[in-house]
Amino acid sequence: MGDVVGSFVDENEASRTLAPAAVGSQVLLMAGVSLVTIVVFNVLRPKNKIVYEPKVKYHVGEKKPPKMSDGHFGWLPPLIHTKEPELLDKVGLDAVAFLRFLRMLRWLFTAIAILACGTLLPVNIVYNLKNVKPGARDVLSMLTLRDVSGSVLFVHVAATYVFTFLVLFFVWVNWRRMVQLRRAWFRSPEYMESFYARTLMVLKVPRKYHSDEGIRGILESVQVPYPATSVHVGRRVGRLPELIEFHNNAVRELECALVRYLRGGKIGARRPTLTKGGFLGIGGKKYDAIDFYTNKVKRCEAAIEAYRDEIDTRKAENYGFASMAAVPFAHVVARMLHGKKPRGAVVTLAPNPRDIIWQNLNKSDAKIASKKMLGWVYLLVVCFCNTLPLLVVSFLANLASLTAYVGFLSAWSDRSHGTFAVISGVLPPAVGALFGWFLPVVMRWLSRFQGATTRSRLDRSVVARYFAFLVVSQLLIFTLIGVIINSVKEIVAQIGKGASFQTIISNMDRLPDTINRTYIDQANYWLTFFPATLYMTRRDLSPEEQARRASHSAGLITAEILRSLRHPGCP
Repeated sequence: MGDVVGSFVDENEASRTLAPAAVGSQVLLMAGVSLVTIVVFNVLRPKNKIVYEPKVKYHVGEKKPPKMSDGHFGWLPPLIHTKEPELLDKVGLDAVAFLRFLRMLRWLFTAIAILACGTLLPVNIVYNLKNVKPGARDVLSMLTLRDVSGSVLFVHVAATYVFTFLVLFFVWVNWRRMVQLRRAWFRSPEYMESFYARTLMVLKVPRKYHSDEGIRGILESVQVPYPATSVHVGRRVGRLPELIEFHNNAVRELECALVRYLRGGKIGARRPTLTKGGFLGIGGKKYDAIDFYTNKVKRCEAAIEAYRDEIDTRKAENYGFASMAAVPFAHVVARMLHGKKPRGAVVTLAPNPRDIIWQNLNKSDAKIASKKMLGWVYLLVVCFCNTLPLLVVSFLANLASLTAYVGFLSAWSDRSHGTFAVISGVLPPAVGALFGWFLPVVMRWLSRFQGATTRSRLDRSVVARYFAFLVVSQLLIFTLIGVIINSVKEIVAQIGKGASFQTIISNMDRLPDTINRTYIDQANYWLTFFPATLYMTRRDLSPEEQARRASHSAGLITAEILRSLRHPGCP
């Protein structure tokens, strides 16, 4: 038992030097990776504008992005000088809201950092130097309030109130600005001239109103002040969405063939070909790629037109659309019917057609209720399975605490303290980020399965659920695991000193202090987790988009290396 206590003391001393080294190694690693990423981007961007600046060539109408120079840092002037009114016109309200949110966080945390570094850090450092023994502190613990006590804590209490005021102030300022931007967007020509802006979407229409006149009768039953100029009930479209997707894929394939044939603005010596049939590249029939895909597009267009000609004869669905004469009329009627259900139907402003998930519009209440219940069961199972890796992450984040009990960890730490510190700093956030990568994707699929009618609602649902999961799993469960580890450490130490069972139980009143110290000690893990997570923000993209970008990046880097080897003196 004396050996265990001795190992515990040695481990406790070693962890004070390990934590700063682990955090430092992770910060240096992510700084290096970020620097390499920026350098690679600056080298590739000027020579691959079709990848990094596609909107310059393929913009819609007058929405051409600001011009960038061909210099390595030519993207910085537009980034700095482009203002919100121009962004609102070119990228839309959603993108501007996201950028403003990021800007708010930047200035908010800058203000908090200045206040914390200017007041709290000096107070904590001075207190630790005066009152805490050198063997009981390390570089990181001196910056926190882990060992601070007494009247000095009132400085932290006051700072908490100031931080809260800063959060409220920044939210208030940006909220007011967002209201102004929203009004500007609603008054913009693009929104005022769009057809969907003056259209109402009517959902959950009872069966006896499944017709154009039925939907018109629903609106007239509540005596709306403005009559609908046109009303259309939704019809069962059958394979039409599938045909449209098939047509879009055929168009993209045709464009790829034309790009190969007309590369660099010059007609190629040979027309591109493709082989159909055969096995493992053996046999099959060769076709002219341009003619093949052109005929494929024409066949798709003919099938789509045939489906559209028959649309009025197909079975009516439980949703429809009613158009008003002007955008303000639609907004007045939508506000008037908000929260009401005329004839059992739900009337709202129609979203952009590209935002609608058409497959979910015709779901009945019973079907949506059953899918929601089943979706919540699936979500709970997925979240439970995703909390299991937290055990692994928590143990990895407490490697130094385990060296007293795991022989090979102790031997590794003794032989190579530097590599042990690096792995302790890099491995836990890497594992945590890896297991957290697929959860938003699963949550998005489940939200769609549960009947979300728009992609915007999918985004809101994923943000809300993922945030709740992080609060419960990372803030509560992860910390609880750390509390258990630290409590076991203290019990083992007390047993090693010969303490009785009654003494150990009486010392449980120190549990709140253990929880407090655990939260602060695990700040070291978050210092390594956030740099890795911020670098991996590309995980928020869809898996298809990630694969496409990874493929593009690998191809561009390979092409750049080959170009440099073949023509070392050429720019």
